[in-house]
Amino acid sequence: MSAPDSATVEETARRWVLRVHAAAFADWDGLTDWLERDPAHLTAYDAAVVDDAWVEAVLRMPPLPIAVETLARPRAGRRWAMVGGAAAAAAALALVGSWLAPAAAPQEIATGPGQRRSITLADGSTIVLNGNTRVAFAADRPRAVTLAAGEALFTIRHNPRDPFVVTVGGTRLVDAGTVFDVVRDGDALDVTVAQGVVVYAPDTDHIRLDAGARLTRASAMGQPRVGRASAESIGSWRSGRLSYDDAPLERVARDLSRNIGAPIRVSDQARDLRFSGTVTLADTAQRTLERAGPLLGVRFVRAKAGWAMTVTDAAP
Repeated sequence: MSAPDSATVEETARRWVLRVHAAAFADWDGLTDWLERDPAHLTAYDAAVVDDAWVEAVLRMPPLPIAVETLARPRAGRRWAMVGGAAAAAAALALVGSWLAPAAAPQEIATGPGQRRSITLADGSTIVLNGNTRVAFAADRPRAVTLAAGEALFTIRHNPRDPFVVTVGGTRLVDAGTVFDVVRDGDALDVTVAQGVVVYAPDTDHIRLDAGARLTRASAMGQPRVGRASAESIGSWRSGRLSYDDAPLERVARDLSRNIGAPIRVSDQARDLRFSGTVTLADTAQRTLERAGPLLGVRFVRAKAGWAMTVTDAAP
């Protein structure tokens, strides 16, 4: 969206908010580019989202009741009672109707291999999707999100009366004003917290994850393990960097695959090797892997579907 030169940042932000509400809106890349161009853009957009949500809430408020003076005549009392009874019946029918009304169907937002997408929710919270990622949420419950697959970075505005919940498989993650990254790879789960607090499985395990904490779980029935993660590495994939601290190469391969848009098969010899450091993403998959190979101590060979990772001294 190219705003006129005379338009202020605030005006441009309000225009973006109005456009996002349109059912046919698809310029998510344009919005992301504008938000990332200047920190003032994100601040103005957040303020516009809050203003928009406030106006919408006001418009949805029922009209204030009009005070009616009670008449002293005997029959009038009965008449007003009948009117009141009719109003109560109508209210009761409306309430029953709201119970019977179907809940809004969840909408799914997905990215393809190597793609990224940013979603801004009505309260100003944001979700950035990495490649091969799927999330779903209902329009009437945007603070309850399901991560079906892939990786997403959540930047959440805390509301103690309406906690933000991410469901991964059968596990709930509840935030407390947070920036956190979640990876779902099949039944494997990886949660890292950059700011605030996330509670893992509050109804069962109730594991509190503070800033700098990492929780990993190998399978749906696996035991969750809590460790540490450097704050600067959390969500670093958005700027083209993948940072690790003693990570197995199998995990590095999954992350590379998600970002380059091609599957990487890891050999048995390479699977158990570990890596600490930073891998920088290049403009193409081949250039990325050419740079990453010597750093990881492996080589990448083209396969029928994607790439194969093998140790350097292994036979081709």
